[in-house]
Amino acid sequence: MTPSSTTDLLPQILPILLLFGLLSVLMAAFKAFLLPTLKGRLGEASINFWVKRMLDQNVYHLIPDVTLPTPDGTTQIDHVIVSRYGIFVIETKTYKGWIYGSERDAKWTQVIYKRKERFQNPLRQNHKHTKTLSDLTGIPHEYFKSMVVFVGESKFKTDMPANVVHIREFIRHIKSYQTPIIRDGQVAEVAAVIQEWAGTVTDEQRRQHVKNLRRNRRGVETSAAAPACPRCGSAMVLRTSRKDGSQFWGCPGYPACRGTRKAA
Repeated sequence: MTPSSTTDLLPQILPILLLFGLLSVLMAAFKAFLLPTLKGRLGEASINFWVKRMLDQNVYHLIPDVTLPTPDGTTQIDHVIVSRYGIFVIETKTYKGWIYGSERDAKWTQVIYKRKERFQNPLRQNHKHTKTLSDLTGIPHEYFKSMVVFVGESKFKTDMPANVVHIREFIRHIKSYQTPIIRDGQVAEVAAVIQEWAGTVTDEQRRQHVKNLRRNRRGVETSAAAPACPRCGSAMVLRTSRKDGSQFWGCPGYPACRGTRKAA
């Protein structure tokens, strides 16, 4: 092909190259920002569907997507189910692959082929949810039943506590509680109090909560300036995991503050 023919061909293929470039950028943005949110919403919708279908609505009162005020901002709970048998606080995880973790681990691990991803222990995450609910409502903490439900084709590769289940098992786990601890006449009142507290969070606080979640999902380059701790705002320090040698950003206030961020 001669130089002149290449020059003549360039105006014809340039729009195609630009289109492919634009599609690549849009696909990368979709994977980084929209896909995690979409997966999470689908997982939460699955829980809502099975609760409404398999649990007696006169006994179990579902409150989905509860955002509550906290001293450091807000916290979001996927599902709260109020019943005479307790208040079930559910954290939903839409994951696939192999899942490794234990109740005491700060981080759990997802493995897909040879790729490993670390994520916050959802039991610890849900402990903040139950504590916030107890502090706000004055209801004793032991009335709250923490649950973590995995949605998707995941497999536990370590022994999990009884309250960490797959979606096919979570209804059975809820129904395993058969001892009433809340009077029937108080169940609707408890649900109303939780909804009232959720109503105190403004739309701007909810938007900021989503913004913080998206920011924390992105890794921060190890060569970049130290990011702010997502919990207390302190300048974080680069640390190395004792388990697998990977690097991560940790709060200098550890163990009083356990904020972490990924290192890219």
